[in-house]
Amino acid sequence: MKLTALTVALAGGLCLLVGACGDDDAVTPPVPDAGAPDLGRPLPECTLPTPLVAGTPETDALANAPARCGAPAYSWLRDANLGEVVDRRRISSYAADQLAALAVAVEVSLPRPPEHNVYVERVAYKTQDRGRSVESSMGLAFPTDDATAAERPILLFLHGTSGFTANCGPSMDGNYQILAALLASYGWIVAMPDYLGLESLGTPYGALHPYLVGEPTAIASLDAARAAMHAVASRPGNLCASTKLLVIGMSQGGHAALWVDRLAPYYAREFELAGVVASVPPADLNAEMERALTELVDGTSNAIATIGAVPQWYGFADRVGEVLRAPYDVDVPAALAADCNPGAAIDTPATLADVFTDALISQVATGSIAGFAPWDCVVAENSLTSTPIPRITPASSSYGILYVLGEADQLVHTPFERASYDTLCAAGMPLQYAECAGAGHVDAIYWSLPESLDFLTAREHGEPFTPQCTRPAAATCRGTPAAP
Repeated sequence: MKLTALTVALAGGLCLLVGACGDDDAVTPPVPDAGAPDLGRPLPECTLPTPLVAGTPETDALANAPARCGAPAYSWLRDANLGEVVDRRRISSYAADQLAALAVAVEVSLPRPPEHNVYVERVAYKTQDRGRSVESSMGLAFPTDDATAAERPILLFLHGTSGFTANCGPSMDGNYQILAALLASYGWIVAMPDYLGLESLGTPYGALHPYLVGEPTAIASLDAARAAMHAVASRPGNLCASTKLLVIGMSQGGHAALWVDRLAPYYAREFELAGVVASVPPADLNAEMERALTELVDGTSNAIATIGAVPQWYGFADRVGEVLRAPYDVDVPAALAADCNPGAAIDTPATLADVFTDALISQVATGSIAGFAPWDCVVAENSLTSTPIPRITPASSSYGILYVLGEADQLVHTPFERASYDTLCAAGMPLQYAECAGAGHVDAIYWSLPESLDFLTAREHGEPFTPQCTRPAAATCRGTPAAP
């Protein structure tokens, strides 16, 4: 959830190592290399399903009236062109042995060596936001060396906090691009959405990214999966995307992954949601926000960013002064819009009273933000533990969610999120649990990669899933580095 947290572990020389970052040539025609598709082959004969947005009494109830917390009324579009590709640019290509060397170089532990050559590109596509058609973008990585016809699952790779304005998404980040390529080397078609407001291609969104708001992030992500189907279908070769959908999300992306689980049965009914990994997710935003407003913690800067970014989406940007005192009420939204790293504007302040209004601090001091409208509604609406949107459970006996935490996480508060797991599992969510012993926020994400990828492979292959509501104790995750 912390800005740039997920790229820290990969930073430092990767572009020099592979000589590939910053290559943004137009897709047609790319320079052939080890991972590039063979442009001499014909297009594959892929089946592209029509987007199924709602269409049942249960799903129509949400799609016809999703607005909450005083936001203006709207309904979801049911357009056939959702996910349509509007632009695409080549980023790079990788051979499988090149990806294996990269994983070793940055000490990322994988359950098995990379298996396929991979092509990576940037794609703009059609999606929607509050009942209007908009465009967003994503990084797309897919295998290129299948000799025979192949239909591969889509893996949604949902990223952690990377900024709040245009060009801040992972499709512009060479480290994330390599992570997407590593995942695609296992045969998955990896769609890595930038999220609304972070786009790098297409028509600009024109507003701040609605940070930690579940609906717009899940919708743009599901339309990215649709766009992935279109994109590979228009590429020479044998590759098509199946309707089987896997999800892995990290930090902010863990929150987004749980929202994809919540909204996919409403918004993208043509997909078979096969499995989800939610790594270090802030599932209980109520508890996380209240902690950040009562003591100075790492999450306090995220609370400042959330308060600065979210009101635009809900339609009350003129009320930021109710929660942030001057000049932060003006300076924070401006800083979020100006730079991917807003720096001092959201850094943990010297005291809470320097940034937050007396009214907000007094309310939270009572033990809860509840009653401080409309801010309490926004937090509750986007907490998985309190959102009023009913969950529709996928029918597959193999479907399940792996919920990963770090024992020593100082950003997403582990005691809160253990309790979130217990609450969600008791409510019927099909969950299994892993807690990496000794792991901080970023550590937990990378140390648990072998478990996460094996979990997704099992879901892909339809292995039976058994929920696990009794949490095991923290244990050494398989990707934990050996002691020096």
